Amino acid sequence: MSGQAAERPHGDEPLFPLPPMSEAPLRAAVRRLDPAEAVRYEQEFHAAWEEALLTDSTVPMHTFLQRWAVFVALRRIPARATRLHALERAVGSAQTKEDARAAAIEIARLLDQAAKEVAAA
Repeated sequence: MSGQAAERPHGDEPLFPLPPMSEAPLRAAVRRLDPAEAVRYEQEFHAAWEEALLTDSTVPMHTFLQRWAVFVALRRIPARATRLHALERAVGSAQTKEDARAAAIEIARLLDQAAKEVAAA
C-alpha cells in the first residue's frame, strides 16, 4: 500500500508535467485525468478540425488546443481539481447571487492561474 502512496502526488504536486500544447499529448493527458472527458475532447477536436478546413484558418485549432491545455493544467494538480469541483458545486447550489458570484470569482482565478501556466510552458 505504501508503494501506491509513493506513486501518487498529493495536494499541490502535479500528477505529471504540463504536456506540450499539441493534439496527441493533450489527448493522453485528458484520458489520464478524466476518461469521460476524452469523448468530448474527440468531438471538439473533430469540430475544430472541420472548422479550420472550412475557414482555411488555424484559429479553430489554436482555440481548441488552448482550451484543453487549460483543462489539463487545472486538473493535473489534485488539490486544485478538488477545489474547482467544490466551487462548481457551490455555484450550482448557491442560495444567493452573492454566494454564486463569490464562487464564480474564485473559479475565474483558478482558470487564470491555469492559463498563465499554459502560456509560460
